[in-house]
Amino acid sequence: MIKRMKKRLLTLLILAIYALSLDASAKKIVFYEAGSTQYTIQKDYSKLADELRKKNFEVATIEKGDITKDKLENYDILVIMNPSKQFTTDEITAIIWFVLQKGRGLLIQGGGQGKANQLTIIFGVTVDNGILIDAQNQIPALKDRSSFTIDNFKEYPLTRILKQGVSKIGIYKTSGLFVSGTSMCVAAGNPSTYSDTGSFSAGTQPCLAAASRFGGGLAFTLSDPNMLNNKYIEDYNNKAFGLNIIDWLGIPSEVIPVDELNNTDYVLQIKDMRLQNMRMDQQVSQLMAEKKQVTDKYSQCSQQLEEVQTQLDESENSKIMGLDRQNWAIIVLGVCILMAAIFYSKKKSTDVKIKDEDILNELGYELEGGKPADAAAEKKP
Repeated sequence: MIKRMKKRLLTLLILAIYALSLDASAKKIVFYEAGSTQYTIQKDYSKLADELRKKNFEVATIEKGDITKDKLENYDILVIMNPSKQFTTDEITAIIWFVLQKGRGLLIQGGGQGKANQLTIIFGVTVDNGILIDAQNQIPALKDRSSFTIDNFKEYPLTRILKQGVSKIGIYKTSGLFVSGTSMCVAAGNPSTYSDTGSFSAGTQPCLAAASRFGGGLAFTLSDPNMLNNKYIEDYNNKAFGLNIIDWLGIPSEVIPVDELNNTDYVLQIKDMRLQNMRMDQQVSQLMAEKKQVTDKYSQCSQQLEEVQTQLDESENSKIMGLDRQNWAIIVLGVCILMAAIFYSKKKSTDVKIKDEDILNELGYELEGGKPADAAAEKKP
């Protein structure tokens, strides 16, 4: 028994090392738009598509025709937003093959008013047809009891990645989920949340998001088709939650050639380790990019500092008695102007005095004696 356990642990360790060494960053995701005319990438989910492209996902759409194995063959994740059509038996078979046998990921997003149940029920999730109400946690801007926030997230060893960076999300007029089998409720309503049809009473905390294991693949059911659209994706932590779901579904699944390791939990643990490794690689890349920006900024500042120091040195070398040449030029110019003003002022004063004497002499007065010139002449013999 002990030898068997050791062998299992050794096998798991080898597989974990192998999983961590694989590149899990490049993924292909396809949105099936033919099943819902209300929700499209170009019109309603363009912001989500842009965020996925930033994370190195290749985003494509199926805009016409049915779902077939050939159309899904080259993709890692299939997203079906609020389906409104009746799926054929061949389409459902292709979706089951995609998840069960190919080990790929499936996201179904839609409330009870649509046709989501024909797909979700396969993975142990049933969407209620009622609308959830919560008067105590309403979104202030909407003032609608069917639009509220939740912060009730369930954490399981195989789904802990879904909660990273998420503390609160917005819910916008949607339904509750009934979860069974191996499916796990990862986000639930508040104690004050209930259904308008009575399917969920206050205190039952109805499920709103469920993760399902299905063969070698994964499926995720999100009851609210609106929280990731352009209008609401930036609210609270909606975007982070949506991207976490896609990351979780996007872990590649390889055939594991080990007879003793057929347990789904082991397989998903390996997938989870690979996802954690991918997240760490992304964080390292982001930190390296930030480091490069800081280094470039530092080099720029150092260069500017050297230029300023050079200018200061040149300025110090060109100073005379603490003043640079420009200041001395200004001072000399000022002194010249001042001397010219003084000289001009004195000259003008002398000219005025001479002119005054000439006028008085013409009138017959002497400036010093104060007597008329004619009187002085008469006294002479």
